[in-house]
Amino acid sequence: MTGIDVFLDNFSGQNWLITPAALAVGESRPRTILDQKWLLVLTGVVEANLQGNSAWVNQTVSFLPGRSVSLGFGVNEGPLNYAINHYSIPRPSTNPKDYDVVFSVQNWAPFASLSAIFDQSESINAGYAVNVWRPRHFLHGVKYPDVTQPINNVFSGINVDVGVRDTDAFILKLSYNITLLGTIAFAATGSLGE
Repeated sequence: MTGIDVFLDNFSGQNWLITPAALAVGESRPRTILDQKWLLVLTGVVEANLQGNSAWVNQTVSFLPGRSVSLGFGVNEGPLNYAINHYSIPRPSTNPKDYDVVFSVQNWAPFASLSAIFDQSESINAGYAVNVWRPRHFLHGVKYPDVTQPINNVFSGINVDVGVRDTDAFILKLSYNITLLGTIAFAATGSLGE
């Protein structure tokens, strides 16, 4: 894309579902609850407010549901913390500042689309596009408290390539549906990076 990357962090609505993934016939049971695979679905609407020009304005926008790698707005919010509390997953420390709760992705199927557009005056060759979507850079870190164990493919959101054309045309909102299969992990604070 030719545009400057924009990070979107204002959500009109967010929803999620998390449940243990079923075992396939003949598949071994997880050794521990931290080896359990989870099916995580994130859906919602994010505000974009991107304005067009007389030519196509192409831009990559990025967003992370929940605004943090824990996918929740607060310390004990969001789908990962729900699963930890609901399924009695033991936390590695009583101090939440020692670790970040993250989701390590094995497979995923994202989707993003236009949710709201606006053309202020007469439409002259206006256009709106969602061209492609893909993961943001997956993060990597180490487990807490055993910092010798790596954590790979930590979900950090998605990138969406969009386009808008016409000086008074706007992409106001994008809808998304992100389905993830992976494991819940505890990353040592400060260890996450690309």
